[in-house]
Amino acid sequence: MLRIFFVICVAFGAWKLYHRGNPFAGAPTTGADGKPLVILFSGPECGANCDGIRTELLARRVEFKEVLMAGPDDAMAVQYGVNAYPTTIVGKHKFVGSDMRPLGGALAEAFGDAVLTRTEKMAMAGHFDDNGKPKVVLYGTKWCGYCRKQRELFAQQGIAFDDIDVEASERGALAYGALKGSGYPLTYVGYQRYDGFNDGTLMAAASASVKAR
Repeated sequence: MLRIFFVICVAFGAWKLYHRGNPFAGAPTTGADGKPLVILFSGPECGANCDGIRTELLARRVEFKEVLMAGPDDAMAVQYGVNAYPTTIVGKHKFVGSDMRPLGGALAEAFGDAVLTRTEKMAMAGHFDDNGKPKVVLYGTKWCGYCRKQRELFAQQGIAFDDIDVEASERGALAYGALKGSGYPLTYVGYQRYDGFNDGTLMAAASASVKAR
């Protein structure tokens, strides 16, 4: 009986979610001036986690709005489907948590490479072809099992990619360091960053990139 009740509750929740939709999907991603919105959702006791993101945005000279959850702007958190802080919105991208490594690429996608550091700009220059179209670039090693799985998945789906062995290429190692890589594989589609093996969002972005070229 309890199992039946649980199934009914799950089904009802899924039905409500289906009809309500994703709040972020209907939230504005650009401002009145047409520029991508950058919003930092912070909250009480966020401390160093929010401070780090705030400092990063200021250092890159990016205009942003800070929303204090549980404050007068809390309705915006509902609008954007935010239920944890820190959460950072950069145009159509949403980042939950204090990991700032994907932030540079998302900001560059929104505002151009002027927001990148000099070393980031040099590293990410190799993520685009001569026509400025994004490429798929994998930073890995020969011994990494997840790198092998990612390469195989690209091959199976006919996705061309630059395979950079950071242990065999000094330039690759420097780029990996500039991008603050901390594990393998690290894959980029243009400015978009994907840490670790990924058979979902990365593959969709890689496939779209190949079709657009």
